[in-house]
Amino acid sequence: MARPPAGWRATLWTLVTLAGAFAALSLLRAAIDADVIESPGSGALTALSIVVPLALFFAFLAWSNRTKSAVEAHGGTLAAVRNWAVAGGSLLLFLSYLLPMKTPVAFHLVRALAALLVIVGAWILHRRVERLLAEPATPPAAVRPDGPQGAGERGHLPQQRGVSTTGMPLSPEPQPEDWNAALWDPEVQRDIEARQRRSSPPA
Repeated sequence: MARPPAGWRATLWTLVTLAGAFAALSLLRAAIDADVIESPGSGALTALSIVVPLALFFAFLAWSNRTKSAVEAHGGTLAAVRNWAVAGGSLLLFLSYLLPMKTPVAFHLVRALAALLVIVGAWILHRRVERLLAEPATPPAAVRPDGPQGAGERGHLPQQRGVSTTGMPLSPEPQPEDWNAALWDPEVQRDIEARQRRSSPPA
């Protein structure tokens, strides 16, 4: 069983806490804009509306990077642990900024729903990664001993397949012409030709 990276669960709790605060803040802003409750103070509310989304954004990045490292270190891919809740929450949060300014209540309600989806998706993904880490690690893809990667591990370049003088690949089985040095040694071939010329009578 592989151990998760250090601080991975801490980033999850930070993400969940900030997403919950963001959802509560969005619901509060929606209630204020709908005249359900009175504003407790515009200064503090405005500051929280800036700080909490930024903190949530950086917490999400930190959690995503640690989750990605944990999955890839175990030989898996993020495609195996993605879920609709995280993707849907991120999409809703992006689409909320496209709402017209005349609908502030809908704007804050959509942001609250997006934060809740991120919380649900983070827990689902967290459980999937824990199950993945509990399984044996996926071995790396097997490589051929004579392939480029295998040769690199042995510390030398891969050998090329033998090619005959005709350009055709050599047969793995021994052939009679393999013992004919004139076919593969140019020096022997030139020596044979020179002897043939000396032994041939002039025309």
